[in-house]
Amino acid sequence: MALSRSARITLLLVIDVFFFFVELIVGYAVGSLALVADSFHMLNDVISLIVALYAIKMTASSATDSRYSYGWHRAEILAALINGVFLLALCFSIFLEAIERFVSTPEISSPKLVVVVGSFGLASNIIGLFLIHDHAHSHTHSHAKTPTLADDLLPGPLSTEQTPLLQEHHETGHGHGHSRSDGSMNMRALVLHVIGDALGNIGVISTGLVIWLTQWSFKYYFDPVISLVITAIIFSSALPLVRSASFILLQGVPPTISLDSVRDSILKVDGVHSVHELHIWQLSESKVIASVHVRTSRNHDFMPIAVKIREALHHHGIHSGTIQPEYLCPGTEGEALCLVLCPPDQACDPKENACCPPLPVVV
Repeated sequence: MALSRSARITLLLVIDVFFFFVELIVGYAVGSLALVADSFHMLNDVISLIVALYAIKMTASSATDSRYSYGWHRAEILAALINGVFLLALCFSIFLEAIERFVSTPEISSPKLVVVVGSFGLASNIIGLFLIHDHAHSHTHSHAKTPTLADDLLPGPLSTEQTPLLQEHHETGHGHGHSRSDGSMNMRALVLHVIGDALGNIGVISTGLVIWLTQWSFKYYFDPVISLVITAIIFSSALPLVRSASFILLQGVPPTISLDSVRDSILKVDGVHSVHELHIWQLSESKVIASVHVRTSRNHDFMPIAVKIREALHHHGIHSGTIQPEYLCPGTEGEALCLVLCPPDQACDPKENACCPPLPVVV
């Protein structure tokens, strides 16, 4: 029976905690700053795994909380952002340490032990990749395409406790043609951490071998050079992750959807006179939401209009929407603002609180 996502992350967490203490103790024992730095990189992974595990449990939780009307859909997005910020902070610390090593190169007393510990650390990261990258033997669709980095940032289907941590990319095959990426942003953050750890171990092994087996006068500078290369690789992967997670949390329009195209599609519906307050955002990687105010005539039954608007939204990959009808009244044909406003009240300033501010006064 396949392990659940939380079980696999827990197993990886135990492995990382063990190797954190091993690298930390050996690093201080032999005077290897590379091992000490890699141990704190491992500690960073431990924190990230704990955050990811908590996010998965919150997302899968069936308990309802009236304070969160949308539930815990964004728990994993928030965890991905935290993990990404940790990665960027790690890059900054490694960069500063590498610069320091160019100035004062440390002397390693036992490079052979550094190579041994680094090799075991690399083996643990390979095991971690196998735990996370569990390929799903899912059905394939026609017109499949090669996945790109942009595909990795697109919404994917909602994951469950039994969903593989990473799955194969595939096309959905729907007529409206919005592609999706399986797995979750949170899991991709974990993969970046494991890969970053593996690269760190490779750097530790390479440094130990050069110092151990060569008589090169500049061999101690090999360590900071490798550290800077690893930092650049981690940074180039972490920055897009932070940007995509932040974009979702900032309620940005998904990159696969054009706001103007959605507006034009709604305006083409028979009976729709104008559209305003159109908002499209992602609740999670798999759920896109829209809200819109539609002005129509009293001569039309609104339900058939709403059905056609929902169909237009569906073709754009939006399957959860709120449509507010506003009927035309005499003298309002030229207005493009809301007809339904808050009642006059001292606690409500229409210019600041209302979604549809009043028309500017023409002097």
